[in-house]
Amino acid sequence: MITALSKRISIFLYRKKIVEYESIDVYQYGFEIVISTIIGFLITLLLGLLFKMVLLSLLYYIIFVILRQFTGGYHANTYLACNSIYAFTTIVIFGMTKISAYNELYTINFHITLLIFSVLTVWFCSPIENKNKPFTEKQKRRNHWYGFLMTIFLSVISCSLFHKAKPISALITFTLFVITLMIVIAIPTGKEVKEHE
Repeated sequence: MITALSKRISIFLYRKKIVEYESIDVYQYGFEIVISTIIGFLITLLLGLLFKMVLLSLLYYIIFVILRQFTGGYHANTYLACNSIYAFTTIVIFGMTKISAYNELYTINFHITLLIFSVLTVWFCSPIENKNKPFTEKQKRRNHWYGFLMTIFLSVISCSLFHKAKPISALITFTLFVITLMIVIAIPTGKEVKEHE
């Protein structure tokens, strides 16, 4: 659906002589990214409203989008699958945040264990490269360090907020954990190298 809509918009712009014929594919891909991003944001916002955590949902979206740019990870083959997985993942993170924020079973030791897993995974396994858009060695090093330093920074923030603002702390930690799970899943399957169709 997203691909078809993007193609129609690109062809419309070509017919109106706004873009060149040779640029249709480029514009189509650009529109696909924009539409998919808007859908992802709306999913986040609607689920934030449903879980009554709108501000936390915006924090989650910012962390997820920015960090994934540097670390890479699992990508579904279609936009429908991608958005469905994203919605499911978001529901799980928001649900776990709600449960953990007011549950004594969610201890600082468990919290730190999740963060250590995230930091080590990002250090040893990221970035996950997309075969259709390979990194130069410079980009690979840059993404590795940006992803790692961002993960460290967010982990420190998360730990410092554990006793003061547990919902924020838990949300950051679960978001990091899920991002790193997507890295781990992508390694053996090679799913990270596929573009959306």
